[in-house]
Order: sequence, then structure tokens, then C-alpha cells
Amino acid sequence: MQQRIKRHELKPGMFVVSHGQGTFASPLVQVDRPLLTPADIDGCIPKDVDDVLIDTSLQISLPGQERPVVAPNASSLGEELPIAKRLYSDALVHVKSFVDDVRKGTDIDYRKATPLVASFIDSVFRNESAAVTLFKLRGFDEYTYTHSINVSILAVLLGKHLGLDRPTLLRLGLAGMYHDVGKAKIPESILNKPGKLSGGEFQAMKAHPLEGYKIMQKQVDLDPEILRAVVEHHERHDGSGYPRGLKNEDIGRFSRIISVVDVYDALTSRRVYKDAMAPAKALGMMYQWRDKDFPPNAIENFIRCVGVFPVGSFVRLSGGEFGIVASTNATRPTKPEIKVVLDAQMRPQLARMLDLEALERTPQAQDIAEVLNPADYKIDLERFFNA
Repeated sequence: MQQRIKRHELKPGMFVVSHGQGTFASPLVQVDRPLLTPADIDGCIPKDVDDVLIDTSLQISLPGQERPVVAPNASSLGEELPIAKRLYSDALVHVKSFVDDVRKGTDIDYRKATPLVASFIDSVFRNESAAVTLFKLRGFDEYTYTHSINVSILAVLLGKHLGLDRPTLLRLGLAGMYHDVGKAKIPESILNKPGKLSGGEFQAMKAHPLEGYKIMQKQVDLDPEILRAVVEHHERHDGSGYPRGLKNEDIGRFSRIISVVDVYDALTSRRVYKDAMAPAKALGMMYQWRDKDFPPNAIENFIRCVGVFPVGSFVRLSGGEFGIVASTNATRPTKPEIKVVLDAQMRPQLARMLDLEALERTPQAQDIAEVLNPADYKIDLERFFNA
């Protein structure tokens, strides 16, 4: 939850989003990080600043401070998950339709996705965990179609954490939905090739942002930020991306957000040529690429958004039992709440909740020993969410 406070009310541990009013006399300055010490505050926030925008849900609890109170979700995971699944099914029909139209040379209208993306936003505001969990529950990954949906939802989720308002989130979600539209012009033999692409095939694949640009520039009243995201989502912070090798702030705001969630979904999705990577491992890899592929604080913000162990992750605890990450911990990302559902022999047991942070330094203390792929064990996690 974002809140505007006076500069003198700032305390160490508060997460500062920005300061300034966005005018010539008071330009808007993005901070997007916690200020941990008084020196941090003095170094980042000029003395003449009147007020600042903070995010209370990202505040860090320092010694001697109470843990911040996070506003409760408007709906429970069990209530929201069926709604999110219906939305996902509707979105899958839509994406298949516009991809097929592009392949046939039929004109598309991006505005048809507006009600869907608006529903994604409503769902995320009711319960963020349902959106993250949904990715763990999908069956065979029709990546050509599902990737567009996943990027749209994850972009909305990350945009919400960055403090974007609903109209901006709607445009961002549409950018995510259509970011890969140019792939409809790439031969399926290349898109779904089980082995390594040849040099020529890789060059053909790299053409998809420009192909998408050609398709989307024909759209009526298309927001320029959406068009930029279509052509720029493979640009990289250090200039190593394509198609133009843009650097730093030359890359658009939506493009920078979508580049993060695009890579995350690609790594954590099952493809014809690779298995899905565990979310925690994917985040760890992306963290190593920070400030190279991605701009400063981008990966840190995304980890705060989805958690080191995202909701819905199937995990083995150090005590041997198995469970599902039920909720993330913004102040202690490695200490989420776990719903324990299987014993050490993977036999179902009466579900119980474990708060790993609350158990710390007690005889019952446990850690997450391993993140597992439930498909490898033929386990249907969905049946445990309402258990």
C-alpha cells in the first residue's frame, strides 16, 4: 500500500518509492528501495523535499521495530483461484484466436483484449497469490499461447508493486499480451524445434520484435509505450540485446518491466526442448544478471513481488515433510509460510501451517531444503489448496 508522508516522518527501514511532484520546479525522482539508516535517508532525500511516497507493504523490519502490518487480501486464495483459472481459459481462447489471425494474414484489434486484462488487474488486486499460483497448476504448456498470458499477468503484478495506477496497468497488461505477436510470423518448425537452433534459425527468431512492430503499428490509437514494448522487450540494460542494442534509459519503461517477466516465464515454463526450471533457481540466475541484462533494482523489485519462493511452490522441508508455499514474507523472503501436506514418505497427512520465521530459534525450526517439480512426482497440488 502506498502512502505519502512528510520527509521528517521517514524512519529507517521504510521503502521509498519516489519524491517530487513531477513538475519543473519539483521533478519526480524514483528511488524504489528501502532506506536502512539515517545516513541513507539524508543521502537519498534532499533536505528541501517536502514529502515522499512510501510503500508500507515493502517496509523492512529492523531490530527494535515492530513488523509492518500488511493489509489483508480482499479474497482468499481458495476463493480467487477458480476465478483466475476461468480468466486464464478465456485468455487462452483469445490468444489462440489472434495468433491464428496473424498467421492467416487477417487484421487483429488489440482492444479486444481490454476486458480480459482489466479482469486480470481486478484479480491481482483481490489476491496476488492466485496469479502466481496459477502458473504452477497449468498442465501441458502450450508455450506459444500461454507465454503471452503469463507475461501479461506478471507484468500487471510487478507494475502494481511498482505503484502504477490502474489505467497504466491496463496498458502494461496489453503490452504483455501482445509483446510476442511477431512470433506468429516465425515458422513453427523454428518455434518448436526440439534441438539447438542453427545460426540462420536464430537470426529468423530474432526478427520477431520487428515483425511484431509491423503488425502493431497498424493498430488504431495504440499507446506508444505498448508499441515500444513489442519492439524492445529483448533489449538489455548493457546494450547486448536486440534489435537495436539500446542501453539504459533509452529502453522504454514498459519494455524494461516486460523484459524481466518475459525471461522469468521463459525459464520457469516447460518447453519442447527443456523442462521447467524451479522459480527459486530462475530468480537466482536472474539475480546474477542484474545490472547487466536488467536495470538496477529491477530483479530485487521482482523478487519482492513474487517472493524468493513464490506462492504455490512445492517444497521439501529440512525436517523431511513436503508442503506448498502458502504466503510469502516481504521482510524475510527465505522464511515464507508453508502448508505441510505430505509426510517424509510423501503420504498425505492432515494439513497444517508452518510459519518458518516464527519457528526460527525454536526446537521446531525448519528451512526449505529443496524446491521440487510436482509433475516429477505425479502430484496434483490443486487438491491441497482447499484442504
